[in-house]
Amino acid sequence: MRRDEFTITTLGTQTRKNLYILLAAFFILVQLVWVGLPILMTVLWSLVHPDYPWSYPQMFPEKLSFAQWRFVFRYTNIVRALKTSYSVAPLSVLLAFFLALPTAYALGRKKFAGKKLFMTLVLLPIIMPGMVVALFLSRVFTSFGLAQSFFGLVLAHTLMGLPYMIRVLTTSFEAIPQDVIDAAENLGATSFSKIKDIFLPMVRPGLLAGMVFAFTTSIEEFNLTFIIGTPTFETVPTILYSFLGYNFIRTNASVIALIMMVPNILMLFAVERILKSDYLSASLGKL
Repeated sequence: MRRDEFTITTLGTQTRKNLYILLAAFFILVQLVWVGLPILMTVLWSLVHPDYPWSYPQMFPEKLSFAQWRFVFRYTNIVRALKTSYSVAPLSVLLAFFLALPTAYALGRKKFAGKKLFMTLVLLPIIMPGMVVALFLSRVFTSFGLAQSFFGLVLAHTLMGLPYMIRVLTTSFEAIPQDVIDAAENLGATSFSKIKDIFLPMVRPGLLAGMVFAFTTSIEEFNLTFIIGTPTFETVPTILYSFLGYNFIRTNASVIALIMMVPNILMLFAVERILKSDYLSASLGKL
C-alpha cells in the first residue's frame, strides 16, 4: 500500500513538473511571437538596401545595408531630437518625484474624506486620450506663456508621468508595516530618522519602478510635444511620426523606432537587476 501511494505521489509530482515546463514553453513562445518577431522585423526593415526593396513574397531582404541609418542621421534632426528627449525626460522624472512623494505619502499613510475620488482624479491623464489632453493644455500653456518653451515641455511631460509615479509610490507607502513605524517611534526615532531609515529604503523599489514608468512615458510622448513644443522643439517620437504620415516610409520609421526603443530596453534591464539585488534589503528597511 505504501509503495502504491509512493508511486501515485511520484506520478503526481512528475505531472505537475511537466505542466510547469509546458506552461513555461508556451509563455516563451508567446513572448517570441509577441515581442521578438516585431523587433526582428524592425531590425530587418531598418537594414533594407534602398536599391533592393523588400516586399512579398520575399522572406528576407535581398541585400542589407546601413543606408537607411545614414539617411536618418544625415537628413533629419534626430541628433537634436535625442538631446531634447534625453534632457526633458530626466527633468520631468525629477519634478514628478518631488511632486509625487508628499502626495503618495498622504494617500498611502493617511485617511481622509474623498481619498478614492482623489486617486481617480490623479489617474485621469492616463485614462483620457493624449490628443484631448494636449489640445486643452495647449490653450492653458499659451495663456501662461509656456507654449514653445523648454520648461513648458518639461511641465507637460511631468503631467503625463506624474500619475504613474503617484500610483506606484502610494502602493509602496501602503505596504510599509505600521509595526515597524511604531517600533521606531518607541525607540525615540525622529521624523527625519523615520524618513531616512524606514520610508525611503522601503519605498525604493517602488520609486525605481515609478521612475521607469515616468521616464519611458516622457521618451515616448508625442501628443503633448507635437501640440505644445513643435516646431521649436522636436523629440524622437515627433520625427518617428513624420515617417508614419501620408507618405508611410517603413524603413526610416524602423530606424527611428530602434533609436527610441533600445535605450529604454537597456534601462529596463539595468533597473531590473538593481531591483533584484536591492529588493530584499529595501523591504526590510536596511541600507
